[in-house]
Amino acid sequence: MLKFLMLSVGMLFMSLMGEFMFFFPCLLLLGVGWLFMYGKDLVSISFFGSDVLSWSLILLTFWIIMLMLLASHMYKVTNYFYQKFLFVLMAMMMLLFLTFSTLDLLSFYIFFEGSLIPIYLLIVGWGYQPERLQAGIYLLLYTIFASLPLLISVMYTGTLLGGYSFCLLKSFSEDFSWLSFWFFFSIFAFLVKLPCFYVHLWLPKAHVEAPVSGSMMLAGVLLKLGCYGMMRYMILFEGFTIQLSSMLISLGLLGGLVVSFICLRQVDLKALIAYSSVSHMGLALGGLGSWGLWGYSSCLYTCLAHGLCSSGLFFLSGVVYERSGSRSMMINKGMLEIMPSMSFWWFMYCIGNMAAPVVLNLVGELGLLGSILSFSMFTLIFLMLFSFMGACYSLYLFSGTQHGKYFSGIRSLSDGMIREYLVLLLHFYPLFFLILEVDLMTY
Repeated sequence: MLKFLMLSVGMLFMSLMGEFMFFFPCLLLLGVGWLFMYGKDLVSISFFGSDVLSWSLILLTFWIIMLMLLASHMYKVTNYFYQKFLFVLMAMMMLLFLTFSTLDLLSFYIFFEGSLIPIYLLIVGWGYQPERLQAGIYLLLYTIFASLPLLISVMYTGTLLGGYSFCLLKSFSEDFSWLSFWFFFSIFAFLVKLPCFYVHLWLPKAHVEAPVSGSMMLAGVLLKLGCYGMMRYMILFEGFTIQLSSMLISLGLLGGLVVSFICLRQVDLKALIAYSSVSHMGLALGGLGSWGLWGYSSCLYTCLAHGLCSSGLFFLSGVVYERSGSRSMMINKGMLEIMPSMSFWWFMYCIGNMAAPVVLNLVGELGLLGSILSFSMFTLIFLMLFSFMGACYSLYLFSGTQHGKYFSGIRSLSDGMIREYLVLLLHFYPLFFLILEVDLMTY
């Protein structure tokens, strides 16, 4: 198994160097499918110093970066700083791999903050319009503002426990009066990266100005860093800060509900998908706040499902933007007449976004709903509204782009290319089949 995984990683590097541009996805498709179906023993080997949580997110990282490479084929055709683009992808892949596989807090902090650099370079270097500079500043300021408390917490934790290893986190057994403040102080950087409501404003700006590959990476993996950090830090504080659960669940549910209403007044395709990401991550935050194994594992399912589904939606918006030159839903209407084959994929990803059956999103959101309800039945009305609004903005996204009379200024649009259908299929393949193997990712 280790040889097989090393072979897959080696082939990924070769692909990033420009080789096997179209043959590699099929091979990796078979390889990762085999790993998810039969690779349960790989977790116990811990070759990368990883468990199920980090191993799943490492595979998600490799998968999304491969799809980013396929989605950005036009950079290769036009030679738009393609070598530099590959270098940024390589740096991003290495930093994210090290972030998820490291075994101590200090290294995790360094790689966690270092992963900001490649996405900043992608936005500023390959963005669409001059406002990308402002989006990059937003991204930097929000992250740097929240990173200092995390660094102080990491240093204090290392001093208290006598080391930075994740294994030492379970040995913490003291209860201080200010422990709740310390916990919130520690997870604030993860709440910004998640992003949580009130500290989410950098995300729509970054998504709107980023290239398609940048949006795929932001939605696919970088938002999951917040969930991953919280899930790691929860081991240290488990049981001591139960009084903060109500705050985290309220913040996640009410914030996500407000953002759902904001989604319904968006006319920019990428802004709508970005705000829907904030809404879904709010539900994941509520599940983590319930401090239960059900919410913990369902949060991982939601991270994987949302990473694939949201990345696919951003790629679809990029396909439309390449043809019409606009992200406005006022212009990109009636696509069912012009691009009928692509409308099928719009439908599949929109029902995935609303957590309808057949996709992994359903398992994750049902588990999160059950976990939050087990914490308090008073959240029932908010969860009902949450699910209803999720269906509303997903259907609004589909009907707004596919139905209606198409804009007369658009003379002709070509339907999808084989490369685009391949990217969409490779997004949907794990999203569909992982629902059969959810027991693989349980503790």
